[in-house]
Order: sequence, then C-alpha cells, then structure tokens
Amino acid sequence: MAGDADLLVVGARIFTASSERPWASALAVSGDRLLAVGTEAQAARWAGRRTRRIDAGGRVIVPGFIDAHTHVSDAAGEIGWTDLAGSRSLEDALDRLRIAAAGKRAGEWVVGTGWDEAKWPERRYLTRDDLDRVATDRAVVARRIDGHMGSVNSAALATAQSVVATRGFDVDASGRPTGILKEDAFSSFEKQFKTGEAGIERGLAVIVRRVHRLGITSIHDIVDLPAWRAYQRAHRAGRLRLRVYAMPRDALLPSLAASGLMTGLGDPWLRLGAIKVFSDGSLGAYTAALGADYVGRPGDRGMLVHPPEELRGILETAHRAGFQTATHALGDEAIRQVVSALEDVQGSDPRPDPRHRIEHYELPDEDVLRRTRAAGIVVCAQPNFVGQWSGPGDVYETRLGRERASRNNPYRRILRARIRLAFGSDGMPYGPLYGIHSAVNGFFEDQRISAEDAVRAYTAAGAYASFEEREKGTLEAGKLADFVVLEGDPFDEPDRIRDCRIRSTWIGGTEAYAARTASR
Repeated sequence: MAGDADLLVVGARIFTASSERPWASALAVSGDRLLAVGTEAQAARWAGRRTRRIDAGGRVIVPGFIDAHTHVSDAAGEIGWTDLAGSRSLEDALDRLRIAAAGKRAGEWVVGTGWDEAKWPERRYLTRDDLDRVATDRAVVARRIDGHMGSVNSAALATAQSVVATRGFDVDASGRPTGILKEDAFSSFEKQFKTGEAGIERGLAVIVRRVHRLGITSIHDIVDLPAWRAYQRAHRAGRLRLRVYAMPRDALLPSLAASGLMTGLGDPWLRLGAIKVFSDGSLGAYTAALGADYVGRPGDRGMLVHPPEELRGILETAHRAGFQTATHALGDEAIRQVVSALEDVQGSDPRPDPRHRIEHYELPDEDVLRRTRAAGIVVCAQPNFVGQWSGPGDVYETRLGRERASRNNPYRRILRARIRLAFGSDGMPYGPLYGIHSAVNGFFEDQRISAEDAVRAYTAAGAYASFEEREKGTLEAGKLADFVVLEGDPFDEPDRIRDCRIRSTWIGGTEAYAARTASR
C-alpha cells in the first residue's frame, strides 16, 4: 500500500548480501521492518506525505553487522579496569598499572586487561616480579589479550591458595610461583575480582554505544549467570538497544537443561543461544591443542580442556536437551576431537538441523574440512586474528613455524568446502571492517576471500549461525531494518577496507549512531 513507509533511502549502492539479488539502489522501511529493497521506483511506491526521505549520495549500504563471537557483557563489567591494549612495551604496561594504582583506595584491586607480549620488544609474559614493581600493598592482576591467562603480583598470589594445585598454575624450576596463571587456574582465580550483575548492567549502555559506532547491530555474546541476568533486566526495562544471542557457558548447562529451556527462546532483542564449550586454549598461551609440537618446545602440544569422552558427554547432554553448541577449538588436534565428538553425538541422536558450531577453527586439515561439511557444522572464525597475529615474526609464526602458519585461518578452503562460515571478533579487537579487511587481504592465499563473501560472513552467515536468517542478515522485504551506511566502498577498493568508516548505524529502522561529521 502506498504511503505506508516511515523512511525511504534512495541514491544508495546497497549490498543486500542475498545470493539471489545482491545489489539494490533504494529501500523503504515501516516500523522496524523493510517494506521494499530494490530500485528507487520500487521503493518510492511506499512513499507518502509523512515519509522521511534520505538521499544516500551514492554511499554503500550493507546489512547490520552481526559479530558472532563477542564478550560484550564481560567488557561492560570491565569498565574502570586499566586498558593495556596497545602498550608499546612491558614497561609501558607497568606504567599504566602504576598510574591506576595511584588512583585506588587502600585495599582496592588493580586490574589491567589486554596486554600482548607479541607486540613488545621484550617478547615475554608479565610475571609476579614485574607486577610487584607496580605495588606490593595491594593485589595487582593483568589479564592477557586472549583471556586464557593472566599474571598476578605477590599480594594477589596470597589470595590464590585455592588454585595452587590447579592446572595452569605456573612455577619456576625451583618451585616458586611465577605469578603466571593459565586456563583453569586463571578462570578460577578471576572469580575474585570479576564484576557482578549490577555492574554489568550499568556498563552495558556504554559498551553498546561503542559497538553501534562500529556498525554492529547484533552480537552472539558469551555469558555467565550474572551477565545473562543483566541482559534480561536491561531488556525488561527497555534499555537493550542491541540484538543479543546469549551463549551460556557450559557450567550453566545442567540447570538450563533441567529447566526445560532450549536454544531459540526469546525475541529479536534477546534470545537464548548455544552452549559455549571449551576444548582447548590459545596459541598465545601455548595451550591450543596441536597435532605436532610448538616451535622450540619439544613435547609441548598444548592441552585439551576435556578428555575426549568427557567432551562428548557435555556435547551430548546439550544436544539431547535441545541446545545448539558452540565449541572453542583452535588447534588442529582440538578441532579433530570436536568434529569426532559431534559426529558421534549426531549419529546417536539424529535431530533436524542442530547447527552445532565450532569457534575459531584455525588449523583444519582437508579431512576435517570434509567431515565438518558432512556433519553440517557451522564455523565461526575471527578474521581480525589474521590482521593481528599472522604477520612475519608474530604469534602464528613463532608458535607454529612459517609452514603451519601459512595454513591457519583458511577461509578460502572453508568456503570451497561449502561450510557455513560466520565471522566474529572475540573482542580482539572489535570492528567488522577491520576483520573484513583482514579476510580479504590476508597474508596467505588461503586466508583471502572476496569482499562480498567477507561481508556475508559478517552478516548473513551470522544470522544463519543463530537460526535467525528469516529475520535478519540480508536486506530483503519483510526482514528487520538493520543496516549500516558506509563512508568508502569496500567492494570497489578492497585493499582499503580498513580505511572505510561507519557513517550511520540503523537498528529496526531507527538510527542508533550517526557520525558527527555527517551532514544532515
């Protein structure tokens, strides 16, 4: 019916991400839905006297970005912590912590996050002795960028007696604790200083504004119980301005399964998603499970978080309860174990379209690629990791050697195997345009895909990974009016995608963010 549109956008170059009609020049919106996406004449049929009309001036419009692997609720709880990302050296990181310590009251913890020794000239982890130079009268904690390890000072170690015998508690040759805590030891220890539900809820509005500026309209966020409750409270109060597919950690699985809840419960703003499971760690912490030794570390192949039968049991429990799973598997051995477990689970209890996921999936071989496709497993990868750590002398090369590093994050081979490939950031760093640039301009041939495929991985495939492809992910009539207006053209200038900027972000037909330089 003519005259029903609230908004008409014309003069645009719209990449719809649909495989059937990938390009359009105009769109019409009514309420939170798209009425039409096509030519200007087709969209104009919906215009009336009260219709707002925007001329995009030839700019590119794409679907709202879906970051399919985030820690937004964690970031909300970390407001007030010291940002160590981008520190130029170990001493620079310590200086930042000293400044933070000087502003704290007696007894308050000093918590830093985001350090990356691969970017420092020292090329080593922070230790207890380093952090004792920040303060000795209070606990100091510095979490590595990957979240799989952290370092603590002597005062913090004094509170860590419960994790002394835990896997990942590091000691030197004499048995003295180094202050380095990995995997189980660090995840247990960080419960002492993590922010609770109320703090997360307060911080969500700040973090959501940040992701709007990046063009992100939906996230798949990994949550613990306080975060899940914070999201529900924010949604109930009408303060949740980001679409959230919440992925509970596997510690919550028994209670969720016992309550009869399943993946998919919710609405377009907040939905219960996959159960997040760990199978290995990270390359940065030398805990990703590999099929061959780490470079320079004979006999060290990382670690499996769960023995194979235990992993299978967790995945089977989730599957039988009606949950999708999203399993962290980074190294080739971990990926192989997860694929085998999911084959067994799905074979013993066939279920239509479970869409189990593997997160990261950095080192698959050809056999694993074939089996992943046959099992219908969705891959959620992080192309920003390519930009961050695939360069000469960086983490992938120093841990794996050049030959194995050249095979990491093989997005081209994944797509050729006809596996569903979604992109997320893991928050290292956030920014879909940076991730898309890295996937198009990777260091190695198998990392490189087209700009169109990379944008689809950050939009349409993200919607598929959360069973929401009928609602969003592509710009088509009837779907949610979530879209992004860009400054710059990632399709005409693929080598300059990282130079593109977000002009405006629209969620449900409402402008959630507009760049200050945009002329109205």
